[in-house]
Amino acid sequence: MRVRRFVGDSVAETMGKVKRELGSEAVILQTREFREGGFLGFFGKMKVEITAAIEETPVIAQVKGYRNIAEEKKPVRDERIASAFPAEHSAVLEEELRSMRLILQKMNNHMEGFKEEKSVWPLTLLKWMNYLKERGIGDYLINRLLSQVQQTLTEEEWEDNTKVFKRLEGNVCQICSQTGPIQPGIDKPRVVALIGPTGVGKTTTIGKLAAGFSIIDKRKVALITADTYRVAAVEQLKTFGEIIGVPVEVVMTPSGLREALDLHADKELIFIDTAGRSPHHELHMSELCAFLDQAQPDFTMLVMSATTQVEDQIQIYKRFESLTSHFIFTKLDETARAGSLINLLGQTTLPTAYLTNGQSVPDDIEVATPERIAHYVLGEGLPHA
Repeated sequence: MRVRRFVGDSVAETMGKVKRELGSEAVILQTREFREGGFLGFFGKMKVEITAAIEETPVIAQVKGYRNIAEEKKPVRDERIASAFPAEHSAVLEEELRSMRLILQKMNNHMEGFKEEKSVWPLTLLKWMNYLKERGIGDYLINRLLSQVQQTLTEEEWEDNTKVFKRLEGNVCQICSQTGPIQPGIDKPRVVALIGPTGVGKTTTIGKLAAGFSIIDKRKVALITADTYRVAAVEQLKTFGEIIGVPVEVVMTPSGLREALDLHADKELIFIDTAGRSPHHELHMSELCAFLDQAQPDFTMLVMSATTQVEDQIQIYKRFESLTSHFIFTKLDETARAGSLINLLGQTTLPTAYLTNGQSVPDDIEVATPERIAHYVLGEGLPHA
């Protein structure tokens, strides 16, 4: 934008200089009167100063329907102004009002564009925006992912579904790059506690982990349950233990948990199943903290269901964040919008340890990797033109 200052003996004369120098598209920024010459501020001649500006390159603002602001440049004469002020003053006021309208229009267009940033994509990428939205990915990450596609692929490559999908896959892998499975202890047991709200599948998940490490990896494993609120959960874990030949301890208090841990000091892995806790219930959360203080687990894994709404996932994460070292995402087979996981993972550096996708023990669990997370986030199908 070019800004100039003009001085004249009258408003009309000064406005004439503005129009001759900058043209009729100039924007009036400031108008003032002052005395020039004279003695000690007296007997000076009144002058008019106008500060005006103009865009170096005409700006065409695209609004709904691609309407051009240039179509609305025609001055609108306000008769109320004309009747209230002399001719030369009303002219400059009208000019200033017109300029203010243009400025406000430009500001409005800018804010609309900011509010709906990247809501309009080239036709070749529009289908991808819709696809990612259907997968449950939020607008911010859709903009981020597609902007990276625009910047790293040519327009011709946007037509190639396979190339675009591969680029999206790589970008999702970067966002979900923090992963880390459990490693058994060497000189002492590696203690792993599973925490989270009710109904996310903690007990089933702990059974899968115990079965995998004891049967497949031949590790010495023990199970401890502090979920005495649900008799069914205790019985379920006991049944798991009997089937796979792993001892199961039921504890009622934090001190009882400490005793159970000491009892199995010869194990390589000890899994602790905690009661499902409402993140909004302070008493429940304080009870959980008391158990964890006694256990001092090496890993505290927050179990999150992929079927939980994004807003609730984020609220749960924030409530359990101070206790959590890893994520486990469950029920990935029960949703078509598993892309919602990336909305959470994009806000944290906590690693993801495991993914579960069914009820079968120990089969329906897998170690989390960026590639496997991207598989669930993006799905397998390609959108059609």
